[in-house]
Amino acid sequence: MARMNPLQIRLLSLAAFAVFCATAAWWTLEIAASRAAPVQAAAAQPPVSLDQAGVLFGGKLDHNVAQDIHLFGILALSQGAAAIVSIGGEPAHAIALGGAIGQDSKLAEVRARSIVIDRHGVHSEIFLPANPGGPTIYVR
Repeated sequence: MARMNPLQIRLLSLAAFAVFCATAAWWTLEIAASRAAPVQAAAAQPPVSLDQAGVLFGGKLDHNVAQDIHLFGILALSQGAAAIVSIGGEPAHAIALGGAIGQDSKLAEVRARSIVIDRHGVHSEIFLPANPGGPTIYVR
């Protein structure tokens, strides 16, 4: 193999330096262009309700499916069960399991300390109020 003369070495070095400069300039322009690209705008959506967002952190919604139904007692019968409820401030009355509560809901389940209301396929549970500190009266 023939040795390169100093002129060839300088021309080869100059060509390598030109390729290096072109590559560095190209990458600089690519990086600068990607940073300057505008960010895509988010799709406009209705604002999130603060009440609904608070539910994620343990809060309660003000609107409860069964907020107008108050449970006063649970009856265990030999052929089923019933609950003593008040609807929207009306006087309390007994409703049998599967019976209608108001216009659009029914008594779906009776549990030991609560009842389950079915309103258009949405189930909500209503608990008995806490026992007061005073004496309790049992009636047979």
